[in-house]
Amino acid sequence: MAQDGTGELDAAGTAGSADPAPVTGPVAAEELPVDPRTIARASLAAGRNSSLWWVTAGVGVAIAVSVLVSTAAGALTLAGLLAVGAVVRAATPPPGPAALVARSRPLDVLMLFSLAFALAILSQVIPTR
Repeated sequence: MAQDGTGELDAAGTAGSADPAPVTGPVAAEELPVDPRTIARASLAAGRNSSLWWVTAGVGVAIAVSVLVSTAAGALTLAGLLAVGAVVRAATPPPGPAALVARSRPLDVLMLFSLAFALAILSQVIPTR
C-alpha cells in the first residue's frame, strides 16, 4: 500500500496523485483556476476602458487645482470627483464602469458618497496653515 507525504493512506489504499480529481457540480467563481493569459488580456483591455482614463484625468485635475489654487480647493475637487463617481455608479447599468466597480452597487455608492462627504468636510475644517 502506498502512502502520501503525510504517511496516511487515501480511501483506496493508494497514495494521492499530484493532480486533484476534477470538480463536478456548480463551482463558485472564486474557486475556478485563473489563467495567466486571461489576466494579461484583461490588463491590456484596461487601457481601452474609458472610465479608467476619466478617473485618472479627474485626479490629475484635482492635483493641478491643489498645486495652483490651494490644498482645500484641490480636496474639494477630489470630493466632487468622488461624488460624481457615486452618481455614475448608481446610474449605469451592470456591470458598470470598471474604474468604479469594486463590490455591490449599494456598497460602492455608499462608500463613494461617504468619502466625498468626509473629504469635503475635512477640507474645510482642517487649517491649511
